[in-house]
Amino acid sequence: NTGKELLKAKSCTELSLLLEEDITPTILVPLIQGMLHYAVENEELSSSSESGSLAAGDALSRAIIPVMNAIDSDKSMQIMTNMKFEKGGSKPVEDGAERVFADVAAMIDGLKVDCYEIGDHTSVVKSICEFQENSNGSENPSPGAGFVSLAGGDYISGTDVSNEAKIALDVKDMQSKDNIDAMRTVYKNGGNSLSSDDQPQSLATLSTTSFPRMSEDPMYNYFRYTFRSIGQDEEGERLGVFDDEPVEQYGDTLVTDLMELNQIEVVKEAPIVTNVWMTVTHHLYEAVRECQSMYVSGADGFNLDGDLFTDEDNVYYIERDLDLAAAYYIGEGQLKGDKNSGFLLYNLAEKIAPEFNQDTGGVSQVNKKILGVMNGIKSDIIDQGLCMASLSDGYLEFRSRVNSIIRTMTIPLVQKFIWHMFITKDSDFVELYGLSILPQIKVCDPSVYEYILEKVVFDDFSFETADDILRALQGSYSCMGITCNDVGELNGRQDGCSDDISATLRGYEITDQTLLPRIVFDRDILQIKVLATMGAWESALDLYAYGQNVVVGGSLNSLKDLVISKIDTLHLGDNFQGFAGKFDDVDEYINAALVGDDMFIDASNDQRIEGVGRMLQGLVTYLYALGELQNASANCGVDPLFNSLSSWDMGAAYLMGSIKANIDEYHSDDFGQAWFALANEMCDYFGTCVSSGKAHASESLVDDLNTGKELLKAKSCTELSLLLEEDITPTILVPLIQGMLHYAVENEELSSSSESGSLAAGDALSRAIIPVMNAIDSDKSMQIMTNMKFEKG
Repeated sequence: NTGKELLKAKSCTELSLLLEEDITPTILVPLIQGMLHYAVENEELSSSSESGSLAAGDALSRAIIPVMNAIDSDKSMQIMTNMKFEKGGSKPVEDGAERVFADVAAMIDGLKVDCYEIGDHTSVVKSICEFQENSNGSENPSPGAGFVSLAGGDYISGTDVSNEAKIALDVKDMQSKDNIDAMRTVYKNGGNSLSSDDQPQSLATLSTTSFPRMSEDPMYNYFRYTFRSIGQDEEGERLGVFDDEPVEQYGDTLVTDLMELNQIEVVKEAPIVTNVWMTVTHHLYEAVRECQSMYVSGADGFNLDGDLFTDEDNVYYIERDLDLAAAYYIGEGQLKGDKNSGFLLYNLAEKIAPEFNQDTGGVSQVNKKILGVMNGIKSDIIDQGLCMASLSDGYLEFRSRVNSIIRTMTIPLVQKFIWHMFITKDSDFVELYGLSILPQIKVCDPSVYEYILEKVVFDDFSFETADDILRALQGSYSCMGITCNDVGELNGRQDGCSDDISATLRGYEITDQTLLPRIVFDRDILQIKVLATMGAWESALDLYAYGQNVVVGGSLNSLKDLVISKIDTLHLGDNFQGFAGKFDDVDEYINAALVGDDMFIDASNDQRIEGVGRMLQGLVTYLYALGELQNASANCGVDPLFNSLSSWDMGAAYLMGSIKANIDEYHSDDFGQAWFALANEMCDYFGTCVSSGKAHASESLVDDLNTGKELLKAKSCTELSLLLEEDITPTILVPLIQGMLHYAVENEELSSSSESGSLAAGDALSRAIIPVMNAIDSDKSMQIMTNMKFEKG
């Protein structure tokens, strides 16, 4: 069922992973069980026996041996010999059933089958898992030889991460204390773990030394941004401070605050879901950056012989960071699928999974997926040398899989938040887990963020609001990259969770449901601006180039794709052809702002942020939307109607965007990133807002877009063309003109050396409107362009 939904959504990467990591191994389970069962039955028989089980064992073995042969041909041949049906030949299962069990156990990891899924045969003393442990103990590299076995061998590191994994023992020591002072000592001072440079580390230092190590990590910057906002906007603190401490160490601040409140039970979990969680994401991001560095180096021509890029140092560090992520995620002392051992995030996932029916097969679905993806990165990307110039898909695939891990790591946090809301009703736990997920929501669904922040942080949590909070949270699952099925239902609650994206945008109904994944393009814009605001310019550039939120046909679509591959194919008319050169100049403009080059070489951070943001909002999404509307009009009356309706829907979606006020009392149009939000922003300055607080232009546009759709359906093409030319296009221009004029007023008071972002904002918005004006009066247009031009100094 999940696979069918992924097919419908064209989520091909996730579908491929589901097929490889879950469905195929599950299909193998009864085949393996059947072969093992008949191995037990047949070892008691002679070759002259008339029993059908001899042939049954032979037949089932032929289904599984070809798969095993690719893992270990010698053991596969041995199994085949033991299971072979040969009337009057050698004794059946000559080496004994336990030999067959042991051979299967030695290959079980290669089959990606969980030994717990095979179970225990009633006639064999040892289980497959026990046979597997013996096999690992005799044949796999042992810890101490540079390899560390984590989660009972579910992850074998290729580098020595034993010191880092011992951070789990700090958590164990903390949890064994019965008073805050003793817990604080362990938290601050540690005593069990060393960092990668062999320096003593503690749970506290994971947070207090996080900057600048994590300065380019997207998730870390979303958290910095959120806690900076809480400190400044909600608590009136100076910029960059949260609870009187630097926002960079927000995790340590949260734990310390809980200690001061003497919340012993909450403190036991707080360092895990704050400091340790972010440390895992950091090492995942580091591994991606190491992979990218090989890709970029090769692309620049360093791999002159055309062979695989085999820089051993880079390969080592890629694997090392992946190993470190696993070490901090699992920790020392964790047994596979065991909720009674271990102390870190793996254990947290095991403990909460049964509450949501997510622990089938002995291991939680979260841990099964995370370790499956980690092992897959090693075998499919690192070991195959795909982090190289000629195989850019290696880096992009690495990046995609790491993002998948981080999304999956979010699931237990969401589950714990829900569980505490409905089961313990403990407001301190609710607040902790709320703050562990809210930063992700802030950068994609700000109105839901505001609502939940108010209900669980600034108000004392009340159980009466739990259902409303849950509905709001479920509406934001997609922006965290998770689904209702991923989270599950708490103790079988029928909570009506749905992953359907709303097809209604501000009063306009999307007809083509396949377009819905595309309408979240504005999340990319918002996140680029957040990363830039926090100084993570490289990550902002990466997000612009490769995307994060828009998945089409299983692949990410980026805003850069929109600029360089889509806009210049649309029917925009002569006005826009040749504007500032070509459309790739728009890409150069955005890149210059993100890199700090060309016209932005001496620009302030505010100017670079405004240049990027207003260019994407005022030019890119507007042009793409207008082009799609004109495509629809050009194809009016041409069958199939669905194609022109799809173009019309796409134009409407890119004007409106997905970020809106989802909860009535929290209006977040100022967080919107598309044309609609610009219109609502500018109407305040020009007195063109209507009673609803929205711009007259935006409300008028919704009416016209709905009218246009009906004209398309009726094939009233002349009327549609007239509506587009006489009403919709002029309405679209209104906030662009207002924006340019607003910044003209702002900027005439400034000097060319000013650091104000409004200089770049005015320049960017003028570039959206000047091409249209140029067709009317080129001299005046040139004069406007000269007046609005951003040129530092």
